[in-house]
Amino acid sequence: MGVVESLFKSAVEENPALRVRTDGMAVDRLLDEIVVACAGLIADIEDKKVEPAFLTREIEKRVDSQKELYDPEGVKRTIFDTIYGYGILQTYITDDSISDIDATRYDYILAKRRGVFERLPVAFSSEEVFERYCRLLIVRHGGIINEVDTHCRVSDKKHFLRINVSIPPRNISGTALSIRKHPKSAYSLDSLVQIGFMSENERVLLESFNRQKRNILICGKGGSGKTTLLRSLIEDVDEYERMLICETDSEIYPQRPNAIVQKIHKRRESGNAVTLETLIREGLTMSLDTYCIGEIVGDEAWDFIKAGHTDHRTLATLHANSAEDAINRLMLLSENKTRLKPEAVKQIIESALDVIVYLKGFKIAEIIENP
Repeated sequence: MGVVESLFKSAVEENPALRVRTDGMAVDRLLDEIVVACAGLIADIEDKKVEPAFLTREIEKRVDSQKELYDPEGVKRTIFDTIYGYGILQTYITDDSISDIDATRYDYILAKRRGVFERLPVAFSSEEVFERYCRLLIVRHGGIINEVDTHCRVSDKKHFLRINVSIPPRNISGTALSIRKHPKSAYSLDSLVQIGFMSENERVLLESFNRQKRNILICGKGGSGKTTLLRSLIEDVDEYERMLICETDSEIYPQRPNAIVQKIHKRRESGNAVTLETLIREGLTMSLDTYCIGEIVGDEAWDFIKAGHTDHRTLATLHANSAEDAINRLMLLSENKTRLKPEAVKQIIESALDVIVYLKGFKIAEIIENP
């Protein structure tokens, strides 16, 4: 034991109240050690590849080695709550009325409840504690974040969450956290009518498109309801319509047994990275009726367009400011994959899409059907 720890131990023995006040210091330091030393183990436990007992023993060993300085049981409880749960945000994670949690600073946290943002009455004690918390969320769900990889997006499949974290030096303002919560059960098309997402006429139209197995692109800004509508359409398809869903992060969570879900692997397997483009291309060789992309973000757009010219049905979402802008976005994302003239690319894109649904403010703003 070092000189400082020896002096501190004597002070605690003389004044036990110091033990409680310094538990926070113990938790912070031990959490740092555990996240660094056990990152892979934490991710494997979250994926149910390893029993939690392995990590529990490691935590207990580290805490008990210094139990003369701290209240070991209190420190363990705090560490377990942080590593296995969501700490001060746990209440809001389990609140079904909340769809988004955004923290742009350690002491400024907002939640979107039924479409309206409100400030939460909680805060992290410091920027350091907040960054540690965010790093742990990423590590726990198999992501990588450090001074080189300063942004990461992961999914919590247990709680149906999409988690975005960015840290310095990318963020000059400090660590930022964004959590999107997906409903555990997809809305039915009838339910979307009831909450004002669409009209009854729009429901009938979309049901008709689904029965006709039309190619549908859903577009809009972030938070406009693209994934919500896509999930509803997937749950509405015929039970014999065999479907492949390709995602960068788990967001759709289909409940239908006729859907296969595949996602990219952020880590390399056998020396090859599995990209979204790979999944789309290989999916075309499978005995399927439909394949869907949770979100088109790159040059996989061209594979999506080409699939629209095969006997496969296609579904996807795309960030765009209007139905017309969706065509321009697909052209922009496809330009590195084709040497065709822009006029030809546009014509191909338009012929590959049967329907474009544009969403705004969590409701349908426009439905364009290709004649």
